[in-house]
Amino acid sequence: MLDLEILGNVVGADIRQYFTYLHGLPELLALPGTYCEEWVREFYASVWVSPDHSYIHYALAGTDYRVTAQRAREDLGLRAYPTRVHQLYYGNFEPPRRPHGGEIPPVDFVAPCFRPPFGEGSSRTVGDLTRPARILDFVLRKTLFPRTGYRDGFTRIQQWLVAHIISKTPFDLWDLIVLEIEDTILESFRGRRQLPYAHWITMLILRARPAPLAAYL
Repeated sequence: MLDLEILGNVVGADIRQYFTYLHGLPELLALPGTYCEEWVREFYASVWVSPDHSYIHYALAGTDYRVTAQRAREDLGLRAYPTRVHQLYYGNFEPPRRPHGGEIPPVDFVAPCFRPPFGEGSSRTVGDLTRPARILDFVLRKTLFPRTGYRDGFTRIQQWLVAHIISKTPFDLWDLIVLEIEDTILESFRGRRQLPYAHWITMLILRARPAPLAAYL
């Protein structure tokens, strides 16, 4: 659970403004972190993402489930937006997608993330970020774009995400989540995404089959 207001008070910056522009995002980040590890591991062992990302399919306790993108957004309180960050960055790359591949964000788009002067050829490290951008990158690493390690790294996909939020440009949150899930299963957990979105996945499972699973939480 992440309280953006408390975080803003701690760091002395109005962080909440960068999340409220996306419908449902503050509420999503504030959800309790309760999850069932057994369910989440079984989910990742069986989940399949449709090629057009219109639904996911998984098995739990011997029963198959299909969750459409529309249903997932409703359950998580999100909206569909036409902009898909992974598509901008990776294009038609096949998963698992590499954090250092893909398109470099345009200078004009990412410039608000970095301390001036910033232009073509300028360094794009965490140390070059403005204070708000650095805080946003930290929050994303713990929530929407979970990563361990590389604390001093600022990959191209991180640049795309932070730039979207700094500029308050809407993008599809569920598409980001489902593509991260897809990359996780295809990396076979060799990457740096250990059980990402465990509590959100637990919620989706409960909504798909609320009883008798709820008795285990």
